[in-house]
Amino acid sequence: MTALLIGAPLAHAQDVRSPVAGAGATEAGTSDPGQPQLTDPAQPDEGATGDDIVVSGLRRSLESAQAIKRTSDGIVDAIVAQDIGKLPDTFASSALQRVAGVAVTRGGGESAGVTVRGLPDLTTTYNGRQIFTAEGRYVQIQDFPAGTVAALEVYKSGLADQVEGGIAGAINVRGRRPFDFDGFELSGSLNGVLSQQSEKIVPNGNLLISDRWDTGIGEMGLLLNASYVGVNFLDSTREQSLVIATTDGTNAPGAQAGLRYPDAQGNFLGYGNRYRPSVNAAFQWRPTPELEIYADGLYQGFRSKDYNRWMFVPIFGDGVRLSDVTTISGTDKVATATVSGAVRPEGYTGSFNGKTDTYQGGIGATWKKDRLQVSADVAYTDSTYTANLVNVDYAATRSPVRTVAFEASRDGGPTQTFVDFDITDPASFISRGLYQELTVVSGKDWQARTDLSYDLDLGFLKRLQVGVRYADRDAARDFGNLYVNNEPAGIPLTALPGADVRTSLPGFTYNDVQRNKAYAALTRDSIRDNLVGLRSFYGLPAGTPPFNPPDNFRANEKSYAAYGQIKYGFDLGSMIVDGLVGLRAIKTKTRISGFSRVEDTGGAVTFPPIAANNEYTDYLPNVSGRFAFTDKLQLRLAYTQTRTRPNFFDLRPNTSLGQPVVLAPGDPCLTDPTTEVCVERLRRGGSAGNPDLKPLTSNNYDASLEYYFSRTGSFTAAIFRHDAEGFLATVDDRSAPGLRIARPVNLGQTRLQGAEVQFTTFLDIDGLPDWAKAFGVQANGTFIDAKGDLQPNFAATLNNEQQAFPGVSKWAYNVVALYERPQFSARLAYNYRSKFVQFYSLEALDPTAHAVIEKGRGQLDLSTSVTPLPNVTLAFDIVNLLGNPLQRYRQFDTGDSFTRQVLYIERAYSLGVRFRF
Repeated sequence: MTALLIGAPLAHAQDVRSPVAGAGATEAGTSDPGQPQLTDPAQPDEGATGDDIVVSGLRRSLESAQAIKRTSDGIVDAIVAQDIGKLPDTFASSALQRVAGVAVTRGGGESAGVTVRGLPDLTTTYNGRQIFTAEGRYVQIQDFPAGTVAALEVYKSGLADQVEGGIAGAINVRGRRPFDFDGFELSGSLNGVLSQQSEKIVPNGNLLISDRWDTGIGEMGLLLNASYVGVNFLDSTREQSLVIATTDGTNAPGAQAGLRYPDAQGNFLGYGNRYRPSVNAAFQWRPTPELEIYADGLYQGFRSKDYNRWMFVPIFGDGVRLSDVTTISGTDKVATATVSGAVRPEGYTGSFNGKTDTYQGGIGATWKKDRLQVSADVAYTDSTYTANLVNVDYAATRSPVRTVAFEASRDGGPTQTFVDFDITDPASFISRGLYQELTVVSGKDWQARTDLSYDLDLGFLKRLQVGVRYADRDAARDFGNLYVNNEPAGIPLTALPGADVRTSLPGFTYNDVQRNKAYAALTRDSIRDNLVGLRSFYGLPAGTPPFNPPDNFRANEKSYAAYGQIKYGFDLGSMIVDGLVGLRAIKTKTRISGFSRVEDTGGAVTFPPIAANNEYTDYLPNVSGRFAFTDKLQLRLAYTQTRTRPNFFDLRPNTSLGQPVVLAPGDPCLTDPTTEVCVERLRRGGSAGNPDLKPLTSNNYDASLEYYFSRTGSFTAAIFRHDAEGFLATVDDRSAPGLRIARPVNLGQTRLQGAEVQFTTFLDIDGLPDWAKAFGVQANGTFIDAKGDLQPNFAATLNNEQQAFPGVSKWAYNVVALYERPQFSARLAYNYRSKFVQFYSLEALDPTAHAVIEKGRGQLDLSTSVTPLPNVTLAFDIVNLLGNPLQRYRQFDTGDSFTRQVLYIERAYSLGVRFRF
């Protein structure tokens, strides 16, 4: 039997370098000597209304973003923090959701999981230079503090001079440099963020110091920027099993036979105390007008101290009985029931510590002389992530009677109330076991590139660009875990060394649908502070878990790239035409080594070394054209090929096994483990890599019609199509007796196509009073149709609806209302994305790979600021003003569905001050 899980992306992109940092590139909004000249969108044109318009804050940011989009050689959207520390959203990753075609996932007090036009496989760069975290291919955008970001640039089509990378495109995070300022600059911010569910306040702040000066050897500039971003959150989740049971004369005497219900429920409370320190420095030196030399460095940190509580409430077991059964009207689904005789509730209380340190440093130079420009850059990156998890498992002392509802009247999903059992009493729980896990992953690389650009004088041929790049990348992973079960001893939870068992924070702040808000549990500190005693108590060796050889790998990847690109341009009557034709060639060599697990007939286990090598060459063409019908109206057409390398973890040659399944006393599978249900439950889990994975490839077609009617006003419409092949899915292989091995495979062809529209303007209309001209609006919408072809051996398990590509919403839109005056600004932003497939799954009793689907949801955010003094601004923000939950459901074999999860994410309030001198 094979189970299929297709969900969150398993492969991510190699990296892209922003054109603004490349040879021949110019700052957005300035003239480009290699193309026919269009009106500078940052200057007043026929759509401008005059000097009475206040160009500051949000308005200036929109002007700069519009200039980047209008003058770029590719299809680009940008978010610009024109004022220092004033990115439009509190978090950098949250700002990206305002870009047409960009979607994010929510949870953990922030936004993450960025996709562009439905594709998850993109690359991230910082000031145009490749950056990643540990062994991964990318860095999370939320790792960049908003106060240090000058702009977020989303490249939706590739160019030959960009580093090969994500099939979805690239996101460049542009930081500050000293030559960005006229002279001395001192700015910063300080604010507090209150999360409503966790009831915690954490400080956030940043400080920037920059100066530039003339010396006897040229002009120099130095910048230092430090930031601290923290969040303390609580996410509350009600959920129920993917396994759907059926009533019969034994488990529901007196009720109708054949009714369906999930066979378990659960509650998860995830507390997180996370913070991100960050420091970057930049030096620029211009010894002559033609030559600029620079050096810069970046440190990114991540610290996480999480506290997770999970309670699992089974509705199965040999003696389970359902009484007082009611059904959902017009269906054969159980609505409510009283449950007795089920397996006792159980769960875990977890203490998780996470730590990331990423360092990047580089030097480079750019030399311009007449028509020639030459640039070179060398950089080194080193990143390590460590995760340390300790879970203390618990079980209820007995199986209490409980009343359950499978679809609550508000928000849907499960609820339960224990009739004769006090879950707030520490004496109600015993120890079930101790689990500890340690993961250390790391990555480092050297990257070097040289680019040359020459402006031609050959008629319609305007510029020649050529360049080479070399990267040498190392990646490593070490993993170890240990588990011991002591439930048969029946030891009270309060008897553990240093135990501090309390009724913890309730969670589920927004409503009272879930009555089991609080129960007795070990505190985080009592687990973490008494770890030595706990390990001794459970009979585990001292220290952290030893690394398990089959779970570890070492990888090296070398890439060699060369490109050539021609820029053309000519007049066609009153119309100006320009564009690019280019080709990038990349050779990749990869070696990954590790250990496999071999068990002989006598039970002896050995770990022989294993290695895999791979080598391939890609040729990525790009062709684009821009047709400027007037100073305000232009059409873009583009064709590109892109590709993404699989993650190192997915390429590893290893096979590893997880811990054996441990059954509680009284579990029916102890009596008869041969039933189909028990065979599936008792399978030992494991995972394997696949060194034969192919890169993900995509042919991309883009067309964009753009109308710029004022300095801050534009209407654009775009259509796009991605013909992709080779996306990764996790196949849950159950072909080996007693095992369930998850391994990645390449899927077949996937087509994503759709359209975007965007509209932005302030009411810069002659005759309106100044206060009315302060109003503005941003609106954009995206439609995506995404269907994937699965490999033939899986196709029979999927129906048409379930071939929708995971993670892609068909509809998404943003509506943002703006108000901007010199002393006051406000922004009310609504973001919506329609339902999308989270993942597909096969269950033991369900032969069809049904989708877990997240329902459509909108989020409303508010930001305001008051400037009582020219250099001081007070800011107040609310994130997730509505407080509405994420809701996920899953169909089962009859075609009906039950709610899978209801997740209440944080509502956050921020109050602070910004200053600039």
